[in-house]
Amino acid sequence: MNKKKLKREIDSFKETQLKEIYKNLSFDIVLVQPEHAGNIGSVARVMKNFNFNNLIIFNPLEKVNKIHSYESQGFAMHGKDILQNANIISLVHQPDHIHRLKAFMEQYDLIIATTAKGKHYRNIRRMSILPENLILPVSKKPVNIAILFGKESRGLTNEEIEIADILLRIPTGSTYTSLNLSHACGIILYEIFNKLNQISIGRGQNPVLIADKEDKNIFYAILKKLINKLKIRTHKKENVIFAFKNIFERALITKKELSLILGVFSKVDSIINGLDLYK
Repeated sequence: MNKKKLKREIDSFKETQLKEIYKNLSFDIVLVQPEHAGNIGSVARVMKNFNFNNLIIFNPLEKVNKIHSYESQGFAMHGKDILQNANIISLVHQPDHIHRLKAFMEQYDLIIATTAKGKHYRNIRRMSILPENLILPVSKKPVNIAILFGKESRGLTNEEIEIADILLRIPTGSTYTSLNLSHACGIILYEIFNKLNQISIGRGQNPVLIADKEDKNIFYAILKKLINKLKIRTHKKENVIFAFKNIFERALITKKELSLILGVFSKVDSIINGLDLYK
């Protein structure tokens, strides 16, 4: 295999790349009345995992100084910058909560809310779809999207959900349907991240690269030579080649794996060339 080509591929490798059709989408994660600083920090951490950077904390029930505390930053880990730069909107007069939330959300083109309820659709306001069924908009103009998560103890209220355009529900077992705030956030952000990005196998300085057609053709050429030298019956030759091709294509074989296999088959070919039996 061409080592220079391999090095170029490794140097230019990107595990994830934003799909061109979604380049005009921007997302804000909005926590509505969160109750625990640790959960807020954990949300910041999972946001960092999936390339979401804008955190809005609307009318928190937790104290602001605890949200900025070292303990909360510890939960955030490498998402500490997201936590520190979060936009915290505190209200003095609580009866204004819904009115102020509605006014704040007017800046968004699309509002996605989340719920743990709605499994049986008894409440028409909680008619929901699953995250995997969410269709993201494609637009030539910027689209501002908000993803709303409710307080840990009871989630979003009906009035808060009414503000949203789309309602998402994560399917769970029937015994215990409620998820921790950061866990629910992580699942939904992963699903959206997966839709937004072209994802390749591998990561880090030594990514796992899938063998391409050129790589596999090198192996198939050696395989054909071996088949001829081993005097395999004519009617079986094509089936043997097809068998290897079927296995390799189903397995999504990597460049490293193919290189090791290629080395073994090349060695066998060299040994056979040295044997009088096959000359």
